[in-house]
Amino acid sequence: MATVTKNVEVAGRRLSIETGRVAEQANGAVIIRQGDTVVLSTAVMSKEPREGIDFFPLTCDYEEKLYAAGKIPGAFMRREGRPSEQAILASRLTDRPLRPLFPEGFRLDVQVISTVLSVDQENDPTILSINGASTALVISDIPFQGPVGAVRMGYIDGQVVVNPALSRMGESELDLVVAGTADAILMVEAGAESASPSTPTSSASCSTRLSRTACASASSMRVCGLTVVGSRTYDPSLSRWACSHAPMARDCSRGARPRPSPSPPLARCRTSRSWTA
Repeated sequence: MATVTKNVEVAGRRLSIETGRVAEQANGAVIIRQGDTVVLSTAVMSKEPREGIDFFPLTCDYEEKLYAAGKIPGAFMRREGRPSEQAILASRLTDRPLRPLFPEGFRLDVQVISTVLSVDQENDPTILSINGASTALVISDIPFQGPVGAVRMGYIDGQVVVNPALSRMGESELDLVVAGTADAILMVEAGAESASPSTPTSSASCSTRLSRTACASASSMRVCGLTVVGSRTYDPSLSRWACSHAPMARDCSRGARPRPSPSPPLARCRTSRSWTA
């Protein structure tokens, strides 16, 4: 699979999304970068549903490692400890806007893991985790009605700041995280210190327009640059996938040479998918 990269400007800073370089065994995987902060987001799905459950088994993990900041653990065993409070909150922020966009009655295990590869102490990896996880799901064959875009809004020196630097968040009177699709807001999390009632409202309105930019970038990754081998349909009555065999598979990004698809039992389905009620 060829490497595909999309760049988009968000509040004057470049947001880069790349797929096809690593984690090709996953259903979907992207490397998302802003400045020198880099996050690897992967999405995988089980082949068979889990028996005896009445909920959607979605797991969102946010993995932060000390090597991302150029540090070495100082403990005796030289190993990473349990997830920090910030990592747990980042996992929840990633989970909340994604979970409502899966089909009702879906019972296959889905794991979305965001691994922080590098952090520059300026660009927030939590926001990259949400955008990267959404894009990984969008380009995969997992039934996901995304994409989702997320931004963090601050209020510094009397002005609304989009994705403020982490080093200046201590000066901000507002900490507002908004995530949603191109049509609606899915999640709002906010904290404020002596902010007027109009400040969060105006910030949310601005963040909605900016989140659509991230959604458009993820959608463009789905349209171009991905291998389409077949189509998948999930039948809730059977609780399993059914694959339709496609005669050819072609990489549409680099004009790659078409190649015959494998036999139907081994055919891998990438992007074309539908949900039947």
